[in-house]
Amino acid sequence: MPRLPSEAQARIVRQINLTLEGPVADVMAQLVPELKKLPRRGVLQCVLDDPDLLDRCFKAFRANTERFRQLLVDEHDVPVEQADALLACGRSLDDVVSMVVRTCAKRHFRKRLDGDTRPLKGGAERSAAPKGLMGKLMRLLSLSATEKAPKRSRGEVLYDAMQEHLIHDWQVALVPEYSTLSPALVKRLGKRILDYKVPEDIRRLKENPAELPVPSTLPENIPAFLVPPAARAEATKPADKPKPAAISGGDVPAQVHEVKAGGAAAPAASGDRRARIADILTPDGKRLRSAAFTMVLLDPAVRAELPNADQTVRITGLLAEVGGLSTKMLVGELGLRMDQLAVMTLIIYDLMGEEMFKRSFGIPGNLEYVAKFVERAKAAGITQETALGEISAFTRKTFANAPRAAQ
Repeated sequence: MPRLPSEAQARIVRQINLTLEGPVADVMAQLVPELKKLPRRGVLQCVLDDPDLLDRCFKAFRANTERFRQLLVDEHDVPVEQADALLACGRSLDDVVSMVVRTCAKRHFRKRLDGDTRPLKGGAERSAAPKGLMGKLMRLLSLSATEKAPKRSRGEVLYDAMQEHLIHDWQVALVPEYSTLSPALVKRLGKRILDYKVPEDIRRLKENPAELPVPSTLPENIPAFLVPPAARAEATKPADKPKPAAISGGDVPAQVHEVKAGGAAAPAASGDRRARIADILTPDGKRLRSAAFTMVLLDPAVRAELPNADQTVRITGLLAEVGGLSTKMLVGELGLRMDQLAVMTLIIYDLMGEEMFKRSFGIPGNLEYVAKFVERAKAAGITQETALGEISAFTRKTFANAPRAAQ
């Protein structure tokens, strides 16, 4: 982003703030009900002070961009389709996102590390000196030979180290974890800090800074559907020596994946791809941890089978209604993968309704009822090798006449 004279920059920032606190907040309040409880004139400040709330707002925006289309226009009032195209305010959507992410991070760092939530005060607020060369000379001559720059606070030092890498909306969820890192570690990582995309990875990074842990979201661990086509094509190029096929941007060990004649990646005969209970349940084991399914629910194959697939934020939250005991039965008895589990439970929720679903598959749930469903699924041949379309068809047929609570 090219630097502008301070007055022009301040004008742009004011316009962005007014838009965010005005029309954007009006639309967002329809998607994130918590905003309706906030003071109308202070809603933006409240959201910027709360990384969790801001993260929900970003997710709501990404899931409902069409609701904001009339606000995403250029200076000629023409809708903007690309995130890097200039908006009417003179900045792109990417620029605005990074500005919001940085402001949230700066506030959180100062609050957590310095116990200070007041706006930063600096030279810009002092009486203005003449502009141009004369102004520079006056500022230089006014400095005492022994005068030192004011000491930076811990929060400011950490923010300075991270600032250029705070650019993505998904980083808002990591801000509380970022605040636990040392500026030295952040500088050492540089742009590699963007490889660490989940809170668990940041915590592992803090615990073992001497030997940087491998991020769980490196290319070899990212689902193939999230990898750009060019990367997939590069990964599947024939090598000089025979070796296992590469998917998701990295080489996959032979014992994990094989490749069928048709070219589609398939699990090795001895591989068990069932969901790992420790990864998908909350720490207390009482319910599904919906955040664990974020990438799964972005898979087009999964979305094709889900009811209301366009409501990403809502359906992700619904998974938290699935009880831990029910989950253990479904995964333990049927060996379900994460994508199968998501499709099955969300379709059941849609067909049974909230109240009946909670009684049957929630906390603690009706385990006898779940056991009967598991037996029926086994009889129908449902396993971790069953296609998502077959999982969907079986579940819809089984619960087509499921009782719903009286409305």
